Amino acid sequence: MVDLHSLPEGTWPAHAIRNNGPNNLVLERAKLRELAEGWPCYRDACEWENFESIFHEDAHVYTTWSGRVHYKDFMAASKAGMDKEAFIMHRCHGVTTDITPDATRAVTKMKATITQRFNIDDCEVDAEADCRFCFFFEKVDGHWGARFVRHWYEKDKLLPVNPNKIPKIDEHKLNSYPEGYKCLAYCQELTMGVCVLKDMPGHRRHVETASGEKHDLLYRLAKVWLDGKKIDV
Repeated sequence: MVDLHSLPEGTWPAHAIRNNGPNNLVLERAKLRELAEGWPCYRDACEWENFESIFHEDAHVYTTWSGRVHYKDFMAASKAGMDKEAFIMHRCHGVTTDITPDATRAVTKMKATITQRFNIDDCEVDAEADCRFCFFFEKVDGHWGARFVRHWYEKDKLLPVNPNKIPKIDEHKLNSYPEGYKCLAYCQELTMGVCVLKDMPGHRRHVETASGEKHDLLYRLAKVWLDGKKIDV
Protein backbone atom coordinates (compact mmCIF):
# COMPACT_ATOMS: atom_id res chain seq x y z
CA MET A 1 0.00 0.00 0.00
CA VAL A 2 1.35 3.41 -0.94
CA ASP A 3 2.01 5.91 1.85
CA LEU A 4 -1.17 7.98 1.74
CA HIS A 5 0.07 10.43 4.35
CA SER A 6 2.77 12.19 2.37
CA LEU A 7 3.28 13.78 -1.02
CA PRO A 8 5.32 11.93 -3.64
CA GLU A 9 8.99 12.35 -2.78
CA GLY A 10 10.53 15.61 -3.99
CA THR A 11 7.26 17.25 -5.06
CA TRP A 12 6.56 19.73 -2.25
CA PRO A 13 7.17 23.31 -3.54
CA ALA A 14 9.14 24.54 -0.54
CA HIS A 15 9.65 28.08 -1.86
CA ALA A 16 5.98 28.72 -2.66
CA ILE A 17 3.55 30.32 -0.22
CA ARG A 18 0.13 29.05 0.76
CA ASN A 19 -2.22 29.88 3.63
CA ASN A 20 -1.73 33.18 5.46
CA GLY A 21 1.41 34.86 4.13
CA PRO A 22 1.70 38.53 3.13
CA ASN A 23 -1.57 40.32 2.58
CA ASN A 24 -0.75 41.07 -1.04
CA LEU A 25 -0.48 37.35 -1.76
CA VAL A 26 -3.80 36.67 -0.04
CA LEU A 27 -5.37 39.05 -2.56
CA GLU A 28 -3.59 37.33 -5.44
CA ARG A 29 -4.82 33.93 -4.25
CA ALA A 30 -8.37 35.31 -4.13
CA LYS A 31 -8.04 36.35 -7.76
CA LEU A 32 -6.85 32.87 -8.68
CA ARG A 33 -9.71 31.22 -6.86
CA GLU A 34 -12.15 33.36 -8.82
CA LEU A 35 -10.48 32.32 -12.07
CA ALA A 36 -10.48 28.62 -11.16
CA GLU A 37 -14.13 28.60 -10.11
CA GLY A 38 -14.94 30.33 -13.39
CA TRP A 39 -14.31 27.08 -15.29
CA PRO A 40 -17.39 25.25 -13.95
CA CYS A 41 -19.50 28.34 -13.35
CA TYR A 42 -18.99 29.83 -16.81
CA ARG A 43 -18.93 26.57 -18.75
CA ASP A 44 -22.06 25.13 -17.15
CA ALA A 45 -23.97 28.35 -17.85
CA CYS A 46 -22.58 28.68 -21.42
CA GLU A 47 -20.98 32.04 -20.56
CA TRP A 48 -18.26 31.49 -23.14
CA GLU A 49 -17.09 35.11 -23.27
CA ASN A 50 -16.37 34.89 -19.54
CA PHE A 51 -14.86 31.41 -19.86
CA GLU A 52 -12.21 32.80 -22.22
CA SER A 53 -11.04 35.24 -19.54
CA ILE A 54 -9.51 32.37 -17.54
CA PHE A 55 -6.76 31.62 -20.06
CA HIS A 56 -3.70 33.01 -21.74
CA GLU A 57 -3.88 32.84 -25.52
CA ASP A 58 -1.67 29.75 -25.83
CA ALA A 59 -3.36 27.74 -23.05
CA HIS A 60 -4.10 24.02 -23.32
CA VAL A 61 -6.49 21.84 -21.32
CA TYR A 62 -7.04 18.11 -20.81
CA THR A 63 -10.23 16.16 -20.18
CA THR A 64 -11.13 12.48 -20.40
CA TRP A 65 -13.05 12.99 -23.63
CA SER A 66 -11.00 15.70 -25.36
CA GLY A 67 -7.41 14.81 -24.54
CA ARG A 68 -4.90 17.68 -24.81
CA VAL A 69 -6.40 20.54 -26.81
CA HIS A 70 -6.10 24.30 -27.12
CA TYR A 71 -8.67 25.89 -24.86
CA LYS A 72 -10.54 27.42 -27.82
CA ASP A 73 -10.81 23.99 -29.44
CA PHE A 74 -12.12 22.69 -26.12
CA MET A 75 -14.75 25.43 -26.15
CA ALA A 76 -15.76 24.56 -29.70
CA ALA A 77 -16.01 20.85 -28.86
CA SER A 78 -18.00 21.64 -25.71
CA LYS A 79 -20.48 23.73 -27.69
CA ALA A 80 -20.82 20.99 -30.31
CA GLY A 81 -21.39 18.42 -27.58
CA MET A 82 -24.08 20.55 -25.96
CA ASP A 83 -25.80 20.84 -29.34
CA LYS A 84 -25.88 17.02 -29.36
CA GLU A 85 -27.48 17.04 -25.88
CA ALA A 86 -24.32 16.35 -23.84
CA PHE A 87 -25.17 17.56 -20.33
CA ILE A 88 -22.16 18.11 -18.05
CA MET A 89 -22.29 20.03 -14.79
CA HIS A 90 -19.86 20.65 -11.93
CA ARG A 91 -19.92 21.24 -8.19
CA CYS A 92 -17.04 23.14 -6.56
CA HIS A 93 -15.95 22.09 -3.07
CA GLY A 94 -12.80 24.01 -2.22
CA VAL A 95 -9.69 25.72 -3.59
CA THR A 96 -6.04 25.92 -2.52
CA THR A 97 -3.20 27.80 -4.17
CA ASP A 98 0.60 27.64 -4.03
CA ILE A 99 2.04 30.95 -5.24
CA THR A 100 5.56 32.24 -5.77
CA PRO A 101 6.68 35.09 -3.47
CA ASP A 102 6.90 37.48 -6.42
CA ALA A 103 3.30 36.60 -7.45
CA THR A 104 4.15 35.65 -11.02
CA ARG A 105 3.36 31.92 -10.99
CA ALA A 106 0.87 29.77 -9.11
CA VAL A 107 -0.69 26.33 -9.04
CA THR A 108 -4.33 26.26 -7.97
CA LYS A 109 -6.01 22.98 -7.03
CA MET A 110 -9.81 22.99 -7.02
CA LYS A 111 -11.78 20.12 -5.51
CA ALA A 112 -14.87 19.46 -7.63
CA THR A 113 -17.38 16.87 -8.77
CA ILE A 114 -17.99 16.40 -12.49
CA THR A 115 -21.49 15.10 -13.14
CA GLN A 116 -22.66 14.06 -16.60
CA ARG A 117 -26.10 12.76 -17.52
CA PHE A 118 -26.46 9.88 -19.94
CA ASN A 119 -29.26 7.79 -21.42
CA ILE A 120 -28.36 4.10 -21.40
CA ASP A 121 -30.89 1.38 -22.23
CA ASP A 122 -33.59 4.06 -22.08
CA CYS A 123 -32.53 4.81 -18.49
CA GLU A 124 -31.26 8.20 -17.38
CA VAL A 125 -28.15 7.99 -15.21
CA ASP A 126 -25.65 10.45 -13.76
CA ALA A 127 -21.96 9.57 -13.74
CA GLU A 128 -20.32 11.56 -10.94
CA ALA A 129 -16.53 11.83 -10.72
CA ASP A 130 -14.81 13.39 -7.70
CA CYS A 131 -11.76 15.16 -9.04
CA ARG A 132 -9.29 17.98 -8.52
CA PHE A 133 -8.63 20.56 -11.19
CA CYS A 134 -4.99 21.63 -11.43
CA PHE A 135 -4.47 25.11 -12.92
CA PHE A 136 -1.00 26.29 -13.91
CA PHE A 137 -1.33 30.08 -13.67
CA GLU A 138 1.08 32.78 -14.77
CA LYS A 139 0.91 36.56 -14.43
CA VAL A 140 1.96 38.53 -17.52
CA ASP A 141 1.79 42.34 -17.61
CA GLY A 142 -0.27 42.28 -14.42
CA HIS A 143 -2.76 39.79 -15.85
CA TRP A 144 -3.27 36.27 -14.47
CA GLY A 145 -4.19 33.49 -16.86
CA ALA A 146 -3.99 29.70 -17.06
CA ARG A 147 -1.32 28.12 -19.28
CA PHE A 148 -2.41 24.53 -18.62
CA VAL A 149 -5.34 22.84 -16.88
CA ARG A 150 -5.33 19.17 -15.89
CA HIS A 151 -7.34 17.03 -13.46
CA TRP A 152 -6.80 14.32 -10.93
CA TYR A 153 -9.71 11.85 -11.30
CA GLU A 154 -10.03 10.26 -7.88
CA LYS A 155 -13.31 8.35 -7.45
CA ASP A 156 -16.59 8.01 -9.32
CA LYS A 157 -19.97 6.31 -9.32
CA LEU A 158 -23.06 5.81 -11.48
CA LEU A 159 -26.48 6.86 -10.17
CA PRO A 160 -29.88 6.16 -11.71
CA VAL A 161 -32.05 9.25 -12.00
CA ASN A 162 -35.16 7.11 -11.49
CA PRO A 163 -34.37 4.34 -8.94
CA ASN A 164 -36.92 2.10 -10.66
CA LYS A 165 -35.01 2.16 -13.95
CA ILE A 166 -31.48 0.73 -13.87
CA PRO A 167 -29.48 0.13 -17.08
CA LYS A 168 -27.63 -3.06 -17.92
CA ILE A 169 -23.88 -2.49 -17.58
CA ASP A 170 -21.10 -4.56 -19.16
CA GLU A 171 -19.10 -5.10 -15.98
CA HIS A 172 -16.04 -6.49 -17.76
CA LYS A 173 -15.82 -3.41 -19.98
CA LEU A 174 -16.53 -1.11 -17.02
CA ASN A 175 -13.60 -2.57 -15.10
CA SER A 176 -11.27 -2.06 -18.07
CA TYR A 177 -11.22 1.68 -17.36
CA PRO A 178 -9.12 3.42 -14.69
CA GLU A 179 -10.54 3.18 -11.19
CA GLY A 180 -10.86 6.93 -10.67
CA TYR A 181 -13.20 7.56 -13.61
CA LYS A 182 -14.36 4.17 -14.88
CA CYS A 183 -18.10 4.96 -14.78
CA LEU A 184 -17.61 8.32 -16.50
CA ALA A 185 -15.34 6.80 -19.17
CA TYR A 186 -17.65 3.85 -19.77
CA CYS A 187 -20.65 6.09 -20.38
CA GLN A 188 -18.72 8.61 -22.48
CA GLU A 189 -17.38 5.98 -24.85
CA LEU A 190 -20.73 4.22 -25.04
CA THR A 191 -22.76 7.33 -25.92
CA MET A 192 -20.49 10.12 -27.20
CA GLY A 193 -18.51 8.41 -29.96
CA VAL A 194 -15.18 9.31 -28.30
CA CYS A 195 -12.11 7.32 -27.30
CA VAL A 196 -11.40 8.11 -23.66
CA LEU A 197 -7.82 8.37 -22.44
CA LYS A 198 -6.93 5.62 -19.97
CA ASP A 199 -3.97 7.27 -18.27
CA MET A 200 -5.43 10.40 -16.74
CA PRO A 201 -3.97 11.30 -13.31
CA GLY A 202 -5.73 9.45 -10.52
CA HIS A 203 -5.60 9.27 -6.73
CA ARG A 204 -2.48 8.68 -4.64
CA ARG A 205 -3.78 5.19 -3.84
CA HIS A 206 -3.79 4.13 -7.52
CA VAL A 207 -0.24 2.84 -7.20
CA GLU A 208 1.33 0.71 -9.98
CA THR A 209 -1.18 1.97 -12.54
CA ALA A 210 -0.84 4.52 -15.34
CA SER A 211 -3.17 6.85 -13.44
CA GLY A 212 -1.05 6.51 -10.30
CA GLU A 213 2.10 7.37 -12.24
CA LYS A 214 0.40 10.41 -13.76
CA HIS A 215 -0.75 11.46 -10.27
CA ASP A 216 2.86 11.75 -9.16
CA LEU A 217 3.97 13.32 -12.45
CA LEU A 218 1.41 16.11 -12.12
CA TYR A 219 2.73 16.94 -8.65
CA ARG A 220 6.28 17.01 -10.01
CA LEU A 221 5.24 19.33 -12.85
CA ALA A 222 3.57 21.65 -10.35
CA LYS A 223 6.81 21.96 -8.39
CA VAL A 224 8.86 22.58 -11.53
CA TRP A 225 6.37 25.26 -12.60
CA LEU A 226 6.62 27.01 -9.23
CA ASP A 227 10.42 26.81 -9.46
CA GLY A 228 10.12 29.05 -12.54
CA LYS A 229 11.12 26.45 -15.11
CA LYS A 230 9.56 25.63 -18.45
CA ILE A 231 7.20 22.66 -18.58
CA ASP A 232 5.07 20.90 -21.17
CA VAL A 233 1.98 19.48 -19.53
